[in-house]
Amino acid sequence: MLGVTTQALLWMSVAPAHLDRVAATLATHPEPAAVVATTGPTNLLAQVLCSDPADLHRYLTRRLGALPVRAVESAPVLLTLKAAGHLTPAARPAPRRGEAGN
Repeated sequence: MLGVTTQALLWMSVAPAHLDRVAATLATHPEPAAVVATTGPTNLLAQVLCSDPADLHRYLTRRLGALPVRAVESAPVLLTLKAAGHLTPAARPAPRRGEAGN
């Protein structure tokens, strides 16, 4: 994936017997940034990051479509107001004098 220009939230309904396997499989795909088990009418949520709308379409129809998902509702992300992520090692502040590592 070159650059991310398309994001979507995917709410999925998966039979309980397949939930762990589908979630674990999605977690190995490069497109999902997050895979979360939930409760209610949908029991699996994924945030996917794709290079463009055609890439999202391919993901939905080929990779996700090959899994035992009963139903999926996709919602493209139009605007992100706040996002969080892990700090890379280079971005972490150096320990202060007297703290671990000094």
